[in-house]
Amino acid sequence: MFRILTNLLLTILLLSCSKNSVTPTEMPKPKLLIGLSLQQYKNTAPGLDGYLEGLDYAVRNGINIFGMSPEWNTLETNPNSYSLQDNLANPLNLLDPDKTKLNSYILVLKMIDTNIKSVPDDLENLDFDDPDMINRFSLLLDKIFSEVPSIERVSYILIGNEIDGYLSTNPNQLQGFKVFYVSAIQKIHALNPKVKVGTIITFNSAKTNPTLFDTFKYVGDFICYTYYPTDEQNSIPWQMRPTNQVKDDIDWMVQNAAGKPIAFTEIGYTSSSENSSSEVQQTEFVQVMFSSLKPYIDSKKVAFVYYHGMYDYPQGFCNQYAQQQGVDSTYLCGFMDNLGLHSWETGQPKPAWNTFVSEINE
Repeated sequence: MFRILTNLLLTILLLSCSKNSVTPTEMPKPKLLIGLSLQQYKNTAPGLDGYLEGLDYAVRNGINIFGMSPEWNTLETNPNSYSLQDNLANPLNLLDPDKTKLNSYILVLKMIDTNIKSVPDDLENLDFDDPDMINRFSLLLDKIFSEVPSIERVSYILIGNEIDGYLSTNPNQLQGFKVFYVSAIQKIHALNPKVKVGTIITFNSAKTNPTLFDTFKYVGDFICYTYYPTDEQNSIPWQMRPTNQVKDDIDWMVQNAAGKPIAFTEIGYTSSSENSSSEVQQTEFVQVMFSSLKPYIDSKKVAFVYYHGMYDYPQGFCNQYAQQQGVDSTYLCGFMDNLGLHSWETGQPKPAWNTFVSEINE
């Protein structure tokens, strides 16, 4: 649904350069790779300094992975013409130059972004299993692995974001995308056998569209979900389900993962009263989420968790996102505008933040 790293934040990061030194931070070997979508708040310092301040704050509190999620058409702006510095090389090398803060990076390569097909313009009308489409993506991967410094720090690559959105409305593309996906897995494994490859499907779709989910769950190295426990049966959209249902959801996700580890590129719970929630419920969600995941973390059935997110989204972002995705913003914006663990307006933590920090450092 939402991006690990939004274009807005990436622009802030890449248009600035800091001369300040980065203080090394000793990181213990974690039981869990845990990340946090690093939206910024209203009064964040401009440029890279503000972004590094946010990252340092997250790392001090136990965060140890960072995610990047560029669209294919921003990496290949024209046929065989690539823009990898701003979108990949800078986040890999500016955020943690001493390689002391972060244990790993996650890379989401988006040729599908929920409801959008985000391929280079000249490929827009091709099917995903078209040889030209597959070859061009293979060339992009060659370029990334041969020319991006520190690319070896990426340990997980996702092919597409919430692919069920686009493929549910374009079912004729389902098998073609599977061919594309299998080809991408084989290519990445050939370039670096240590990298784990998967794709991203929403929890709600995995539950309600088993044909689509089963098409992909037997392929790839792990199963990756986005998970917000919204009530799909409610006539009012984007309403939250009670937190006492979360454990059953997580159990289902593990049990239906074909014996593979699971992961989350997005997981969270809004605190909005417009969406049948509150700050108390958000705190309860964090508690239940970690307690439900703990036995699976201990048994190494969880690859990583990327929580969404550090701050609420900035004012106006939701309407822009809804228009881009072609969805109704009613109730969605209450959900998004209150999704973070800190207030966008003040930067102050919500009660769920202290619970989150306590759980990941237990």
